[in-house]
Amino acid sequence: MQTSLVRTAWRAVREEIERHYGVLWNSPELPCMEYGAAKALCAWLEGHGFSVERGVNGIPTAFIARKYLGPGPCIGILAEYDALPGLANACSAQRAPLPQEAGHACGHNQIGPTNAGAAIAAADAAQRAGLGGEIRVIGCPAEEILWGKVALFHTGAFAGCDALLTSHGDYQNGAISRPCQSAATGEFVFLGESSHGGFNGKINALEGAEDAIVALRELGRRYADTPLKHVIRGNMHMAGVVPDDVRLYFTLRHPDVARAQEVYDAVIDLCRSVAERAGLAWRHLPIASCRGYLPNAALGQVLFDGLRTVGPPRWDDADLAWMESLSTACAPGQAMQLDRGLALYDEGQDYFCQDDGEVSWRIPLGRVNWAFPQQVPIHHWGWTALTGHQAGRAGALMASEALAIACVRLLAQPALVAQAKDELTRRVGGRELSPPRLGAWLTLTGNPRSFWDATWTEGESSADGGAAGSAIDGATISGTAINK
Repeated sequence: MQTSLVRTAWRAVREEIERHYGVLWNSPELPCMEYGAAKALCAWLEGHGFSVERGVNGIPTAFIARKYLGPGPCIGILAEYDALPGLANACSAQRAPLPQEAGHACGHNQIGPTNAGAAIAAADAAQRAGLGGEIRVIGCPAEEILWGKVALFHTGAFAGCDALLTSHGDYQNGAISRPCQSAATGEFVFLGESSHGGFNGKINALEGAEDAIVALRELGRRYADTPLKHVIRGNMHMAGVVPDDVRLYFTLRHPDVARAQEVYDAVIDLCRSVAERAGLAWRHLPIASCRGYLPNAALGQVLFDGLRTVGPPRWDDADLAWMESLSTACAPGQAMQLDRGLALYDEGQDYFCQDDGEVSWRIPLGRVNWAFPQQVPIHHWGWTALTGHQAGRAGALMASEALAIACVRLLAQPALVAQAKDELTRRVGGRELSPPRLGAWLTLTGNPRSFWDATWTEGESSADGGAAGSAIDGATISGTAINK
């Protein structure tokens, strides 16, 4: 009876879910600058009777939407809505760049509406069934820089949630109960003196950064188990001007957060040493670290049961033909591979990292994935094209309906929530969990444009000794107390 109510409620909101896919896709926004996306999702949830708190805990594009139904468990559903820089593309099966600074190349234009729509349907069905509890949508900015949920965790935004549910596009349809990677990320700035390129006495920040990259290759051989990715940013415009500010923005991943942090610290020590040998001033600008996802088989099974009720994605012939064309453009000569089944994934380890991993060690978290063709890479123009096209919707809609079914089942059977909590306690095994490192608080809450312009300065430096807000491990951010 409850499942029937959920499915009816979800069908009633499906058109709104799909409309919001387009709303977010058409206006992609960089992490911590998702003003339009947050506004649209908040208004939608308010229109369905949720009470919404905007700019929650000092994070302008975060929000919490609540539907209280009476005594019972609180089920939190996580919404993401940020886009990636440089990956705008038309809904075309060919590379067709758009004049936008970002594109939804990870599908967060689908995650936000998928999960918010699931919450709306679940709340309606639960109310009709006379169930108690609370459904809470937590609007989480800046997943793409592994910052938003770490910041929300530090500021207590998940307090009171008994279980968390979410979804993501990937290459398989199923419920996920296996770990992913932990991560650490930050930026190191080499500071020289701007001058004419022909001036022999120049203090060259670019040469310092280049020397550090060479040294990092050697470091990478020592830490071969911890992939390190970097890009160069900074005040670089033409060959005839020696830049005075050159940055290495890097992310590294490892299954064990302690190992990731160890290598992160080694990278910072190496960059600092290179800068000092070259006579350069420097800044270390930490962003965040987070643990990988802690699996929860109890929630995984509840979500898988919901998926089996819904069934696999329902692509039509036109959808499949369009994805075939896109796959050929992304991987010429390869046949399209697309998962058309369902599974519970509880073995192995995923290659990616997500900032909800940190929260999963404190609150049970379950995830549903939906499949795109394997020939279309994540964080690629092809993924942007697909998440904006009708062909990319079937999997996300499957996930949304399954999330709604699982949410109502957890409200109806609190023993399942207790089981998930007991499993989390067993998996943590009494280990003391240090809080994740968090930086860039003043920047990303007050001036996120400076982050994307590569002009931000919040962190440890050779000039200020870190007094201006370096990464935190405890209960303050840049000297400001946090509500724990």
